[in-house]
Amino acid sequence: MQPEFVVVPTIFGAICFIVWTITTNIRRSKVAHAVADLHAKVLEKCSANQELMGYVQSDAGRRFMESATDSQANPTSRILNAVQAGVILSLLGGASIIASNTHHDIDAREFFVTLGWLVMAVGLGFLVSAGVSFGLCKSWGLLNRGDARI
Repeated sequence: MQPEFVVVPTIFGAICFIVWTITTNIRRSKVAHAVADLHAKVLEKCSANQELMGYVQSDAGRRFMESATDSQANPTSRILNAVQAGVILSLLGGASIIASNTHHDIDAREFFVTLGWLVMAVGLGFLVSAGVSFGLCKSWGLLNRGDARI
């Protein structure tokens, strides 16, 4: 098997992953700063404790306080993301294994079978992780809060 047949896709994949990670973290950071600035401005408007307590006890105040902790308290989106990644990677690995049958070169066939099993193992790992997270969150009562209807 030719080395560039493995090296080039690996380097390309690593660069894509690094760029995706950086852009995702920049976006999350900007959103977190915007939400923090909004919350600071709303809290500055309340000059007395009575105003603040009245606001927090209202429907709008409750939604405001829940929005500050919603991303940490509701794990359903992270579980669903893990399930989505697991299904996609498992199918991609299976497709690679099936595609290996179309190659007559034994090195290419071995590469696609090895790649397929590795990608499928990662996909199954995501699915197992999502299942374990779901079970733990369900037993801890984290999925019964808010809008989670699981």
